[in-house]
Amino acid sequence: MNSWLQRSCDDNRWRSQVLQLLEHGYLSAQHPWVVSYDLRRLKARVDHLRDTFPSGCLHTSAVKANPLPPVLKMLVEGGMGLEAASQGELELAYHVGCPEEKIVFDSPAKTTDELEQAVAKGITLNANSGQELERISGYPIRGRVGLRCNPVVAGAGRASATMVAMAGSKFGVTLDEARSLLTKHSFVSGLHFHVGSQVATLDELLEAAARVVQLADEFEQITWLDIGGGLPARYAAGDPGIPLEVYLRRLKQRAPSLINYPLTTELGRALHANCAWAASVVEYVAEGRAILHFGADFCLRECYQPQSWWHQFTVLNSRGESKSGETALYDLYGPLCFSGDRVAGARELPKLEPGDIVVMHDVGAYTLSMWSRYCSRAMPEVVGFDNGSFRVLKRKEEPGELVKFWSGII
Repeated sequence: MNSWLQRSCDDNRWRSQVLQLLEHGYLSAQHPWVVSYDLRRLKARVDHLRDTFPSGCLHTSAVKANPLPPVLKMLVEGGMGLEAASQGELELAYHVGCPEEKIVFDSPAKTTDELEQAVAKGITLNANSGQELERISGYPIRGRVGLRCNPVVAGAGRASATMVAMAGSKFGVTLDEARSLLTKHSFVSGLHFHVGSQVATLDELLEAAARVVQLADEFEQITWLDIGGGLPARYAAGDPGIPLEVYLRRLKQRAPSLINYPLTTELGRALHANCAWAASVVEYVAEGRAILHFGADFCLRECYQPQSWWHQFTVLNSRGESKSGETALYDLYGPLCFSGDRVAGARELPKLEPGDIVVMHDVGAYTLSMWSRYCSRAMPEVVGFDNGSFRVLKRKEEPGELVKFWSGII
């Protein structure tokens, strides 16, 4: 299978990882749940991305998809850049040693202080509006400045919380506005667009590129393009996904002059999602309900928009062996104090018992980064596997650290 499309459950590496964690005392009363990243798979995806696209591209990983510093550092050391959407994400990029020329700053709410610091460091800035360009024009510019465009390729009926290219979006300017702004601001050297996360079709991605490339061809000052991310991750076995080779080939067919521009990418979900799984000890089972140790604190979108986010689950016994035999329908609930804290509903699973282990696959993106403090639940141990051995990427949060968080004591 194309490594880019491979899910966390498409081979048996995760099963051996579970056994290793059990052997070392994870998934126990002291560690009732854990998140595990397959760093080898993530490295393979980065290599595949680099090998597929032309040389000279700047490939960045969206920090908001996976902000774990050891993972970001691994990506940076492998030649990736980082895309930041806040001052905090910029600090993470600095912390892991990302070269300033490989950092892209995309927040729609950049303050004057943030802009001044970013310009001074030579970071790539993608301006979100004409007002932001006016602010930037007041500083001596060292790095690249791009303008985010909204190609408006999504109809109102397709709008969702992760679709950003519909009319009226807060992200970017219309193509007509962009023409006017480019005429006024000659320091803008690039154009940026992003359709959305997990919601855009291949046709929409191609149409967005075609419209923005046509605009770029009208202005000699445009010398690079940022094509964002938006490629869907595979969660269900039937999800087709979009192979990188197909995406790039179709881009060139739909917008032939695209090859004239050095490209920047900002992949997040497609890069990270299939590289991790989470496992929880089953605490209680009653009347078709099972209580796990993660819920809306970890799976925010899955709980609030269950119709949009589907994950595969696997059931193991307390020794890490696959369960089979009699099945039943279960709602899988988390530990939080509201009824919507449900990560999956009416799933047919092997008969569950307290002490069993439920594995949720493909949780590598937009899970830990969207962590909720509701009920003051402690963040879990996060480990990373590489070539058969594992290391702790983030240790389990201790009660005292939660107290410090709420009290403001550092």
